[in-house]
Amino acid sequence: MMKAKPMQKVKTFLEKTPNALLCVLGAVVFLAGFYFLTSRTPLNKIWLPTTMNNDEVLYNRQVVSVITHGGPQGYFGYQEDTADIGRYGTWGPLLIWAYALPGFLFGSSVNVVLWCNLLFITLGIAAFARSAKLNWWQCIVLCAGLFAIAMPIRSCISGASEAMHYMLAFLIVGSAAALHRTDKTGWLTVCAAACAVETIFRPYALLFWVFPLTAVWQNKRRRSVCFITAAAGFGVSLFAMAKLAAPYFSDGGMDFDGVQMLLQGHPIAAIRYEWIRATALLGNAWLYDIWPTIKGGKTYIGGGCVTFLVVVLAAVGCLLWDKRKGRPVVLKACALFCSAAIALVLLTMYNIDPRHMMLLAILLLGAIVVEDAAPAVVWLPILVVLLLPMNFERGSQPEMNEVMAAQMTVVEDALAADVQAAGADPWDNTLAYTYDDGVFHGYLYAVPDGMGIEFDKNSYLWDAETPIYSRYVMCGHGTRVEERLLAENWQELVSTEDLVVYKRS
Repeated sequence: MMKAKPMQKVKTFLEKTPNALLCVLGAVVFLAGFYFLTSRTPLNKIWLPTTMNNDEVLYNRQVVSVITHGGPQGYFGYQEDTADIGRYGTWGPLLIWAYALPGFLFGSSVNVVLWCNLLFITLGIAAFARSAKLNWWQCIVLCAGLFAIAMPIRSCISGASEAMHYMLAFLIVGSAAALHRTDKTGWLTVCAAACAVETIFRPYALLFWVFPLTAVWQNKRRRSVCFITAAAGFGVSLFAMAKLAAPYFSDGGMDFDGVQMLLQGHPIAAIRYEWIRATALLGNAWLYDIWPTIKGGKTYIGGGCVTFLVVVLAAVGCLLWDKRKGRPVVLKACALFCSAAIALVLLTMYNIDPRHMMLLAILLLGAIVVEDAAPAVVWLPILVVLLLPMNFERGSQPEMNEVMAAQMTVVEDALAADVQAAGADPWDNTLAYTYDDGVFHGYLYAVPDGMGIEFDKNSYLWDAETPIYSRYVMCGHGTRVEERLLAENWQELVSTEDLVVYKRS
């Protein structure tokens, strides 16, 4: 009997589907390889207080408050404002609790959100591979594509919340593929649950329901369940934004002016307004980000836009080819529909932040990995050649700063001792941080577990006409905010080289 040729053995192996354990191990190996190829910092040396993203400290302090106290003892918000219900900040309690639950495994450290992120992205990749029944070749294509795109995985190595959204995107595409393949109720449940949760976190994800709906459209009962669950998730999202989350700075967030014009019966004015807004945003992005990135001077927004556009073009090319050849296109069509519609929403009502575009890139990549693994010998090299030189960079992660850590210890000890004598009023357990006052936001990691944080602009806090409800204020030395506090007889609680904390007298 003739032995199989070596190439035939390789082909047979690549066509096999790894089991669940191998999917998890493969995800771990890929993420470990990505990290050590792109970072000089040992994983156990990461120290998030020195990171430049100020959102991360607010995630951490809220997650830690749940882990240690069951929830914030003070208020989280902006400009001394609060949620109508509860004490959580802009993201509300639902996302915070989604991180706090696995956070109980990791404790209340400054890096707890980072460890949760690594867990989420590992589970997301593994669940996608298993639910979509990827063979070894498809797994290789997925890893190569993620490495070329780079930005989604890199953003998971942080204290932000993108890993949660990427995990849900992987679950949606993977379970949708399984639902199309098997028509089993279990996969519909998984896909619907992932869509509902992501819709609650980000309302535009209501469009992601197109993935399960295309699979169950002929079944009236299942279709109705999807519509009802989608409406419920969207309703919860709107309620959470309106009532459970503290409003962001007045000059941030969504722009609903065009929608208001439309509702007031001025459709032409609404279209004109959105057109002017979108073209201005695109013009600035092209001039200051996209074109410089194409020429080699990569920017954060430019890199995200170029990466997203290349992935979109790859998906469009695969869609056209598959349509001509009579191959499956439903997942690509769903992903492209979501990408086009959400990109339009971002242009007209929000901004083109790459973190949102990378969520769409995950949907697109997942779809073409499932439906176009064989043609990947064509599109994958193009993706790698166009994106890897731009996106691959070896850098460092935030590390321990001994001087900063020493000051944080002093501040934490002083606040922890004083807050014990505070009353039950949540404002007595809240510290107002003076933004743009020369005090690095990383010092907020020194705020004791459970204490709330009001993220206030310095111009708000130095204005004697605006009220300060927080019991404590963190500000810089010799600033206008400090002048106001001294004039109003606030008492100095603790002072370090970089900051001073006052308490209400």
